[in-house]
Amino acid sequence: MRVGIGHDTHRLIAGGPLLLGGISIPFDRRLDGHSDADVLLHAITDSLLGAAALGDIGELFPDNDPVNRGRDSSDMLLRAYREVSERTGLRIVNLDCIVFAQLPKLTPFKLAMRQRIAELLELRIDQVNVKAKTGERVGPVGREEAIMAECIVLME
Repeated sequence: MRVGIGHDTHRLIAGGPLLLGGISIPFDRRLDGHSDADVLLHAITDSLLGAAALGDIGELFPDNDPVNRGRDSSDMLLRAYREVSERTGLRIVNLDCIVFAQLPKLTPFKLAMRQRIAELLELRIDQVNVKAKTGERVGPVGREEAIMAECIVLME
């Protein structure tokens, strides 16, 4: 059994929709980054790489590589999972994720995010959990400047 943890933070900028957990959420802002900036998929990707001791998302997909400009985070997640599986034989037991966002309220979208993540990784939906927390109006999340995500994965 192996455990990995992942984290990501991206700044919010004008212009929606918001891409989060592989789904599009109606919102007047979006996340800014070199790729499509899906913080949840990035945190999951980092957790998988961490469980396998294969570095982090920045090593596999450097932000100074033009190939990664606007890259689909779903593609990054799948490539990382394929790398982990092929090099270590590890398979996901479960994922537990947290998204930190003051706005938008994410509860109406959590099931769709879980379904999309399960679909991407060929998991059952009961193997994927997504929780949403606000920043309680504290720090960059609370001031609606950024969205953060964390994920822990158990692999065998």
